[in-house]
Amino acid sequence: MIKGKAGSELDREDIKRKIEKLLALSKSTNKSEAMSAAQTARKLMLKYHISMTEEGGADEGSLSAGSQVSIKELRFKRTPMNQHHLMLAFILAKNFRCKTFHLYGAVPRIKFIGFEEDADAALVLLQYLVRFMEQGAKRYGGQKNQEHSWRDGFCIGVDHAFEAQNQENPGYALMLATPAEVMDAYGKLKLKKGSGIKRRAQASLDGSAFAHGADVGKQAVDGRSIPAGKQYTSH
Repeated sequence: MIKGKAGSELDREDIKRKIEKLLALSKSTNKSEAMSAAQTARKLMLKYHISMTEEGGADEGSLSAGSQVSIKELRFKRTPMNQHHLMLAFILAKNFRCKTFHLYGAVPRIKFIGFEEDADAALVLLQYLVRFMEQGAKRYGGQKNQEHSWRDGFCIGVDHAFEAQNQENPGYALMLATPAEVMDAYGKLKLKKGSGIKRRAQASLDGSAFAHGADVGKQAVDGRSIPAGKQYTSH
């Protein structure tokens, strides 16, 4: 149980140790274990922020007190960076109190800027979800349009899963606001305008592929079993 102001510093350090352990576990090669650990870290961070706000000690007892705004990045050395990777990064950034941006070049990169524990968790989940999505789209098979539709659905499913979690937990919405320190640091980057997500023109949406991708995206976030599709076999 998270205590109030009297033991705020001790509690904060204890919570940070727990989160550090969860973030270390989230780098496990076991996909379900990694996702579960990162999700638990997120919930623990948000619950602590809510508790300190209710006790009136959000500033001195904040989990982020003493933390530095950091930039974490995912490099795309083998898998080409695409609009769906950027969509996932945007979804994670808004759910982990971060901002995200991307850079092209010899090695394309997606970056998160936020307090270290927030950016770390967002990066871990992005690595997991990108790998999960790419493997899932290929395993679904079919034409390129079907794979694209599957990825569209996957991103929507991930977004809806986080929204459902936030709605089930009063106080999450307020705590998910990007901290002023992060916004200031992001503004100082002076990024070029027009570098947002550009959606590729698509002749038609494959409804079956989209629906299956959405189911997989939701269940990937929730940590439940992945549904089998007509052309998809989970392992």
